Amino acid sequence: MSTFKIILPDSENPNKAAAYGEWEDTPANRKTLSDWAHLGYMETQEHFVRAWDGAFYKEGHEPLKPLDDLKKEKRAEINEARNKAEQGGFEYMGKVFDSDEISCLRMSCAAQAMALMPVTEPEQIITWTCQDNSTIDLTAAEMQGLISALAVWSNSCHEKATALKAQID
Repeated sequence: MSTFKIILPDSENPNKAAAYGEWEDTPANRKTLSDWAHLGYMETQEHFVRAWDGAFYKEGHEPLKPLDDLKKEKRAEINEARNKAEQGGFEYMGKVFDSDEISCLRMSCAAQAMALMPVTEPEQIITWTCQDNSTIDLTAAEMQGLISALAVWSNSCHEKATALKAQID
């Protein structure tokens, strides 16, 4: 299939087009272009790309994004990476534990429940499934340690993100 490119040139900027497209080279499309010629549409050999502002520019002539927009994007990228890391698991007692929202809720509930259990001999344990599907037996004190390790992990993810965002400014 053969194609041709059309533009509606921008009246103020020769490197910008108000409209740009690549059409199948058919008699009907050629006629449409001819019919639209009085509006300023024309065929072009140039390649245009859509820039960040939504307008079309000759390739290589796109304007740079404003610095504030780039900073906002970078902050959002850092936040996304922080969230992914924070929810990607953390290490405790030589095992990696899930740290997504549901897993955190389950850990917190289990630790609270174990803390409320009466002290017995032998000590109560809970068998927890780790990220790799292996299991580990945890006492009430170890469950509290698990929650503390989760908090430390979460805090370290936030501290790293905060330091990275500070470099942007």
